[in-house]
Amino acid sequence: MCSLWDNFERPTPASGEVPWHGEAVTGEWLTDVLARDAPGARVEGIRVLRGDNGSSARRTLAIEWNAEGRAASLPERVFTKSTPTLPMRLSAGKAAPAEGQFLTDLRPHLPIEAPRCFWTGRDPVSGRSFHLMNDLVHERGATFCRADSDIDRAQAEQVIDTLAVLHGTFLNGSCTLDSSFLRTYENFFDAAARNRIEAGHDEAMIRAAHVIPEGVLARKASIWPSAVEAAKTHDRSPRTVIHSDVHLGNWYVTEDGRMGLSDWARVCRGFWGRDLAYSLMTVLAIEDRRAWEHALIERYCDAVSEHSGTALRVDDAWDAYRAQAGLALLMWTPTLCPPPTLPDMQPEATSLEMIKRITTAMHDHHVLTVA
Repeated sequence: MCSLWDNFERPTPASGEVPWHGEAVTGEWLTDVLARDAPGARVEGIRVLRGDNGSSARRTLAIEWNAEGRAASLPERVFTKSTPTLPMRLSAGKAAPAEGQFLTDLRPHLPIEAPRCFWTGRDPVSGRSFHLMNDLVHERGATFCRADSDIDRAQAEQVIDTLAVLHGTFLNGSCTLDSSFLRTYENFFDAAARNRIEAGHDEAMIRAAHVIPEGVLARKASIWPSAVEAAKTHDRSPRTVIHSDVHLGNWYVTEDGRMGLSDWARVCRGFWGRDLAYSLMTVLAIEDRRAWEHALIERYCDAVSEHSGTALRVDDAWDAYRAQAGLALLMWTPTLCPPPTLPDMQPEATSLEMIKRITTAMHDHHVLTVA
């Protein structure tokens, strides 16, 4: 009911209140958040430049500051993520506190290319959630990847290096950064199962049959049990912090050529093998994955070992890579055929391309035969 009321009344947020939508923020609200350390600075105008809706509502805002704000070099562009609808609040909204705390408490300590968060909040009564972040396009010259983006070998190595820093840092038992506030991957998987992603997956395997290898289609009944077993691996393995949604569309390229990782809504504590499989199987075109994956997995093991201080064997990484493939697929089949409890998050062409890439990798590595 709160989301219906918000969409009908379209309220403006008071100071400290969680905005219901990026388009609802006022100059007073932004001044209070961004200009606390700049006496006399004040927002004099706001324009919505662009935006889209998926698992959350995303908007880019242009800010016009007074002379004091300009002198203080306060942000002229910001990016907002909000959850104005009920499906968004039931999915992305519940994950918002973890994403916000990760971006404010942990991300500044990691030498990776990723967004910065100026303000984050969630109202447990209404379900509203809101993140105010830097605009990567304006500040970093970022170009966000799409399903047809061509990732070259050097960029693929940067993807691996980014994941190795994230995983290796928190895999180290002596790490002083507290990630205990993050939920476990099993919590995420169980919530997805309650949202009936299995039904969406089953429907998508029929609808996407034309892009799925015959060998995988013939064993499609094994995919869900394989994924359930793979989820249990997270409890049996040393945990680290994983992004958990490292598909191609969440990566961007900065003006100076750095690969960055955005959308940390699914960040959690889990098994590193999930990010490794999910990234290589979706970020790379099929022929590039086939040509580079051996070398990239070796690079990942070397880098994780360096950052964590604990040796990671290549054979173990290969086992994890194969075993976690089914969980990667279950991030995309429900986007093609979302159950009623989830928002429509991705264009059909993108979902089909990701399903094609993941199932081809499953076929290449005989994942369902081994399971």
